Amino acid sequence: MTDKKPVQVYFDNCIFALQKIGGISLVFKELLNLLKRDKNVEVHMLLNGLADDNLFFKEVIQGIETEHEPKVPGALTQFMPLLKKLPAGAIFHSSYYRYTFQKNLKRVITIHDLGYERRIMQMGIKRAVNIFFKKIAIRNADAIICVSETTRDDLYLFYPDLLKGKTVKVIYNGLSPEFLSSQEPPVPLQHKYILYVGGRQHYKNFEQLVLAMRDLPEYQLVIAGGGNLSDTHAALLKTQLKSRFQVCADLSTEALRSLYAAAFCLVYPSSYEGFGLPVIEAMASGCPVVTCDNSCLREVSGGAAVLIPEPGPAAIVDGILMLNDPALRTDLIEKGKLHAAKFSWERTVNATVDLYNELIEKK
Repeated sequence: MTDKKPVQVYFDNCIFALQKIGGISLVFKELLNLLKRDKNVEVHMLLNGLADDNLFFKEVIQGIETEHEPKVPGALTQFMPLLKKLPAGAIFHSSYYRYTFQKNLKRVITIHDLGYERRIMQMGIKRAVNIFFKKIAIRNADAIICVSETTRDDLYLFYPDLLKGKTVKVIYNGLSPEFLSSQEPPVPLQHKYILYVGGRQHYKNFEQLVLAMRDLPEYQLVIAGGGNLSDTHAALLKTQLKSRFQVCADLSTEALRSLYAAAFCLVYPSSYEGFGLPVIEAMASGCPVVTCDNSCLREVSGGAAVLIPEPGPAAIVDGILMLNDPALRTDLIEKGKLHAAKFSWERTVNATVDLYNELIEKK
């Protein structure tokens, strides 16, 4: 009886070239770091475009066999098909809607959200281009991973005709084990604070949180991740909050967990998400969550958060003030830790490897 050969899986470095840091590059960092330890998977990284600025990439490619694609201008990489011929029977799993016309492969894409289709994200030419190339990627994929049931439902809503004969799986994002540590971290700041984590695109409603903070003078606002403040956001903060805010950029996992653990709460007032990883990170860290009762945030928060009906300043303030109730606060913290413990990158990777094997065995 011969040993089963490892599944050959090729990833592109597209998302790492597009982002310095971000939710999708975090997902693929965690996925790749665990896959390269799996003896049943042989991981390859296809390089096209510089990824040196990405905060995860140097760690990710350690121990991974790298190969170069035919060179195309960096800005066009995300729109170009894979031109390099891969070994027959291998799997190509794009990190960002890349596609290949090579027929003797198994082709996988991960869909994180359909915000462009729902007209929640940017409009105009960027939206049109994103949807055009996403359709090509979906049409040419053999399997599609959705990061939540909400994302899967949106996929079937917008692209039902493109999904016939394809494998569509919901595989939730995971949670770094550091967030589930029982060790009590030091309090990073001396003042009581509300925490905001992640990007500040218009649909994230960061501006509404800043306006809400005017009615919460006893708290500071701590802003973690999301890159540098735009001039507009910097001016808004200085006008509305004076010195009652602090920006913490490029945090390690340990430092971010410390911020979560010492915060009065995380406010995540997004109008739409495909998953919403900060919600789970906060819960795992013992930080109560105030988020919107929409998109997949109800799904991902699992009944362990304060859900507000809309992301306006008054609703945000009401949601935060609910956490002054000690019994509710304690209940949500306990429920949040139990709920967050259901998410792990190991579970994510195991489900992904199962999908790879299913594709290889499928004729």
